[in-house]
Amino acid sequence: MKDFYSSATHPLKIDSFPLAQGHVGMTLCPGRKGPSLSGPGWDRDLAADVAALRAWGTGIVISLTEADEMARLRVGDMAAALQEAKIRWLHLPIPDTKAPQPGWHDAWRRAAPQVHQLLESGGRVVIHCKAGLERTATVAALLQCERGESLDSSLRVIAEARKGAGPLPHQRRWLVDLLKENHRIRRLIRASLFGGAIGDALGAEIEFWSLPRIRARFPNGVDHILPHHGVPAAITDDTQMTLFTAEGLIRAVVRDEMKGICHPPSVVHHALMRWLDTQGKHGQIRGVDLETGLVTDPRLRHRRAPGNTCLSALLASRQFGDLARNDSKGCGTIMRVAPVGLMGTRDGAVHGLADETSHLTHGHRTGRDAARAFACLLALMTEDWSLENLLPSMEAFELDDATVRAIHAARTAPPDGRPETVESLGGGWVAEEALAIALYAARVAESFEHGLRIAVTHSGDSDSTGAIAGNLLGLIFPDEVLSHDWRRQVECADLIDRIATDLAAARDGGLTFAEQMWEVYPGW
Repeated sequence: MKDFYSSATHPLKIDSFPLAQGHVGMTLCPGRKGPSLSGPGWDRDLAADVAALRAWGTGIVISLTEADEMARLRVGDMAAALQEAKIRWLHLPIPDTKAPQPGWHDAWRRAAPQVHQLLESGGRVVIHCKAGLERTATVAALLQCERGESLDSSLRVIAEARKGAGPLPHQRRWLVDLLKENHRIRRLIRASLFGGAIGDALGAEIEFWSLPRIRARFPNGVDHILPHHGVPAAITDDTQMTLFTAEGLIRAVVRDEMKGICHPPSVVHHALMRWLDTQGKHGQIRGVDLETGLVTDPRLRHRRAPGNTCLSALLASRQFGDLARNDSKGCGTIMRVAPVGLMGTRDGAVHGLADETSHLTHGHRTGRDAARAFACLLALMTEDWSLENLLPSMEAFELDDATVRAIHAARTAPPDGRPETVESLGGGWVAEEALAIALYAARVAESFEHGLRIAVTHSGDSDSTGAIAGNLLGLIFPDEVLSHDWRRQVECADLIDRIATDLAAARDGGLTFAEQMWEVYPGW
């Protein structure tokens, strides 16, 4: 029996599982030297182990070992070794056998987007602690959960990939407390925002396709997500603007709690101006915050056919809160409004807030009324109202005639789910038609996927109708959304999950929430 294991006798073993389009690897500390709690000690060679990491295709190494621990393991020069191998190094130390300490999650939130971006591009990430078991499993589980996976499912994946890997009881409790999986509202908001993003991605590539072309490409129905702009399960401006709207709403809550005064539409407008910057456009308003939040994530800087009305209205704005001076009722006014409804009936402001935030880009009353009706519908559904009970009363929401007619058409159309029936409701290019298609798809849906297929299978604005229907279907079939394979594929899943979690927390508000979130969501 050997006194020591070396890199030659035991080459670095990287146990892995797929995540997004890439892989997450788990291993012991590369180059580790010294005694082991079981069996022979270690006398590994850091250069050989780094070469193994490079051969595996590693793009990022996440080290959870503390600095003094790395010194004891004699791998204090890991940073230089990885830099020479052109592998990014993230040092996020957690004390051995402990749960992450206060402040660790803040550091993680700053680092995690680059990890998810690499995984979405097909890259490989390796996580290690000393033995690659407990702390490594804790962070590997967190990575999965940030993309919408359940904790139990994440831990099963880890245990199957790496023998003996799993968090200690107090590390698991830390994950449970952080993730708040039993929080009903968080679950619904996550399902709704994921549902919208999935619907957006499902319809993105087939937008503008004729119905015959869609049928020829999908003889069994739209049963998978096509790459869009060369990106698997890509989101478009619909989800981008939804996320920025949600970020604005969270900032508004933080400001209200901390300052005692706030005009939420103006804060949302500021968020949309940050989105405008991601599209390579710069408006007239000075002082737009480009240093914090979603605007700093490069994945949101892709142009995915942004609506001309949204762009032109924001470019024309002279100060936060300026209302659009156009007469457009395009679906850009409704495809981003879901967060207003998901915030619920906080201060009874859903009607007014939906109207004012939609009016930031679209001036026509029909577009604003369609957005207002949809936001109010979502708000009531988070309070346990069913779509079946709400649909008959929607026509009494003090809506204009065009919106009332669209809702009536969705209620009375034959429940066959056929594309021809969907197309009888319009193309979804304008707000009331997009609302009608979404309502119809949700009304006749037998499952989440069935409803989404109905919502995107027509020769119109498939990504927007898919996004709006997905928001609604998420509240009807939350468990199906969160367990669906498409949820695992969708671009920016970590951002969607993070924004959903923080939006749920913002519903309750409170000074403690605001104080904790001020640096992440500065209230302006």
